Amino acid sequence: MEFRTRPFDVKTVFVKTNRKRAKKPRGSNSPLYASIWPMVYVVRVFGFAPYEFSHDRLVPSNGYLIFSAVAVALYSYILYVVFLRFTGVKRELTVLSGTENAKLIKMMPETIVQVIINYSVVMYELVLTLFTRRNFTRIWNALQDYDEDVRQLDYPRKETRTAIAAWILTIVTATVWTIVNRSGMYAFLETWSYNIGYMLSYIGTSMAVYKFVGMAYFLGQRFHHLNKIAIKNLPSPSPREKTTHVSRKVGIIEISSLLVRGFRSALGIVALLTTYLVILLQFPD
Repeated sequence: MEFRTRPFDVKTVFVKTNRKRAKKPRGSNSPLYASIWPMVYVVRVFGFAPYEFSHDRLVPSNGYLIFSAVAVALYSYILYVVFLRFTGVKRELTVLSGTENAKLIKMMPETIVQVIINYSVVMYELVLTLFTRRNFTRIWNALQDYDEDVRQLDYPRKETRTAIAAWILTIVTATVWTIVNRSGMYAFLETWSYNIGYMLSYIGTSMAVYKFVGMAYFLGQRFHHLNKIAIKNLPSPSPREKTTHVSRKVGIIEISSLLVRGFRSALGIVALLTTYLVILLQFPD
């Protein structure tokens, strides 16, 4: 039997190794981002996601600030158009006589005040987004680091439910706002463009709320995941049952790395202390 030596190509092996290393579940390839990417694009269009990935880390993006700048200009223009529209309608109703016209004239100042308040809210949220970009990226990277750490401990997170919830929320939100738009066009005899412009600041405010609620939800998911790991690794009541134990030190390091790097606020400190006490009580030495 004759043995033949196979040529060993260092370059080919190096390329294959790099390809395997490149497919890390981080950055845009992370399960969390892959499950919510449709919502990320929607929120970015409305100017509330000026971030991008660089070397698998989320960082503030100056390029995506163009969406925020366009949103500011668009909301300001819409406020100006709505104000002119109400002023013109008021003049027309003042010329005409009638009880209904008088009621409409009285309601207009309240409507204008509501529009101004909503405009102020969405502008405040945009400015807050711009000034808290680094804080947001630290929080996201802390969540990503936690997912990577628990994955290396053989406790990977599954984001199937998150993906389903993200798609359902995106579809339901689009459907609801479409129905509201059509209803407004039919009730007030408005054009599609004017009605959409009037609604745009309200939609922008809802996008900011979705972003905040989503991050709070992701944090809650990871606390729940950590709690499941703790319960699974509690000492077995029966000597026959064998369970693997995650040490107290490992648990403290994992959750500390999640919170200390991402949450520097008072809420983060309280959560860190609470979690530290839970780990001390639940994890064995």
